[in-house]
Amino acid sequence: MKATCAIAVFCFACAITLGQSDTDLWAKYRQDLSLNQASSVTRFRIGELYFQQRDFLSAANTFREALNGDLQPKWVEVWSHINLGKIFDITGQRERALNEYRLALQTKDDTRGALEEAAIYQQFPYPSK
Repeated sequence: MKATCAIAVFCFACAITLGQSDTDLWAKYRQDLSLNQASSVTRFRIGELYFQQRDFLSAANTFREALNGDLQPKWVEVWSHINLGKIFDITGQRERALNEYRLALQTKDDTRGALEEAAIYQQFPYPSK
């Protein structure tokens, strides 16, 4: 049941995201945080925006904030670690990246193939384009 709810929330968030500009998303996420400062999913989504903009320092800080929030839905934890690992790979910090992928695997949360992705990046660094 919890997995179904998490997937539903994730799909809803993706549906909301489609067709919205970054400006609209920033405003929505700021509003969401004003209502719930501990919202891990909101911080995760903000981290994704920073990552897409290649602002890796802000993205990393925001993914860490997501890990310190309410961790709802549960998949936020595994994917925050994977995204931190990607950032560390991109910025040439392979040992830190490997630690994040290890932490992702320890969650045992395979939402959307997370465990396979973490295992791949343990073997092969995330490409820094």
